[in-house]
Amino acid sequence: MKIRYILSSLAIIAATSSVSASDFVSTEPAERLFNFGVRLGVNASNRTFSKDYFNTYNVNSWGTGIDAGIVLNLNMREFFSIQPGFFFESRTGNYSYVQDYINQNNENDNFSQIGHVRTYNFVVPVMLSFRFNIADNLKWLVEAGPYAQFKLHSSDSDKIEVISQSSPSMPVAIETAKSNFTDFGAKIGTGIMVNDHYSFSIHYLAGMSNVWKAPFEGGKNKAWTFTLGYDF
Repeated sequence: MKIRYILSSLAIIAATSSVSASDFVSTEPAERLFNFGVRLGVNASNRTFSKDYFNTYNVNSWGTGIDAGIVLNLNMREFFSIQPGFFFESRTGNYSYVQDYINQNNENDNFSQIGHVRTYNFVVPVMLSFRFNIADNLKWLVEAGPYAQFKLHSSDSDKIEVISQSSPSMPVAIETAKSNFTDFGAKIGTGIMVNDHYSFSIHYLAGMSNVWKAPFEGGKNKAWTFTLGYDF
């Protein structure tokens, strides 16, 4: 009798757990194959320069900007969608660089510069978006995927300079660093969605390609974004 009671209890617990799991991850077909959404928010970004050139003092501060865009949800299941997007963004930041060198009088010298950068970009992410039910009309969002960034304008064009000197006895040449037009990386984030329409998300964008062109290759872009969204 006790064994039958225990087995019955275990069956009830297993059934309850199964229902809870299915509620948390709904594998049902989506009601709509696709829908659109809009996103608006702010970002905090940073862009680095290789320490091979500014190894004495190389500081790149985080700055703020805006993000605005649209997304398309290709709904594979209730809990999962593929989400390509198209965003316009601005990024800002300050930099301070010092480079030591030997001048023509065979004396130690340094070349310093400070400035402010503002860039405008198009960003195209393709996210895998997972939506888990944590309460009635409340979902937990988990998203990850690659992105491509295309620079529209940069206020630092022809401003950041680097000293080039083949040997201490040779004259000093000053070359202008040029940033790349494109950047590729990974975007990951999390957030919440209310009533299948309203959302708040936090994402991190990690640039994986070089910011700067040859001969000053190196540096990375990185940013945090904080966005409010509405899905139609």
